[in-house]
Amino acid sequence: MAEPLSPIDGASVRGFSDTVAARYAELLPGPTAEEPLDLAMLDAFLARLRRVPRAVVLDAGCGTGRMLPVLSTVAGEVVGVDPSPGMLREARHRLPGVRLEIGALDELPLQDSAVDGILAWYSVIHTPADGLDEIVVELRRVLRPGGVVLLGFQCGQGRRRIVGGYGTSASVDAVLHSTDDVAGRLRAAGFRIEAVLDRAAVREAHGQGFVLAEVV
Repeated sequence: MAEPLSPIDGASVRGFSDTVAARYAELLPGPTAEEPLDLAMLDAFLARLRRVPRAVVLDAGCGTGRMLPVLSTVAGEVVGVDPSPGMLREARHRLPGVRLEIGALDELPLQDSAVDGILAWYSVIHTPADGLDEIVVELRRVLRPGGVVLLGFQCGQGRRRIVGGYGTSASVDAVLHSTDDVAGRLRAAGFRIEAVLDRAAVREAHGQGFVLAEVV
């Protein structure tokens, strides 16, 4: 029998992330799980930032920091923020010279207009749809005029249960989002949508979605 879904809250997600952090860092040392279409969206995001001299780029929900070296190829400064102390501990071990801060996506520890780009790579997969608006508004707050954001997430409707995450005993619920809904919330917050991609599942149970947007 499938394990029942449970309420999603920050404490349970942090607990799951802390538990799986070491194993996650071992299994995913970099962008090794991404398919070519995923990387194409990431390349489009990076291309925008190459135009900005000494761009400051935020990895919002950086986890163990697996995407930070990729961002550093186009940035003058990279910043990683994550709510999980365990994940940040792994990131600090791997990337001792990178600025890493603990914080939630809806309350980022950054000043207004502090960054030129934000990567939110599978950072909203534990956020219910009604919690996305606060995050989108916060992303816009810390972006400079003309700044860009790229979100990646699992596509669909409803929730799924992750049991035995990354070979551990930890379990947590995740949320599926539609690209139409995410793009609509970005528009409502003052973003211009540049690209939207829905990719069918390849090795995953669900399709994947990506939205690239610019602050108007």
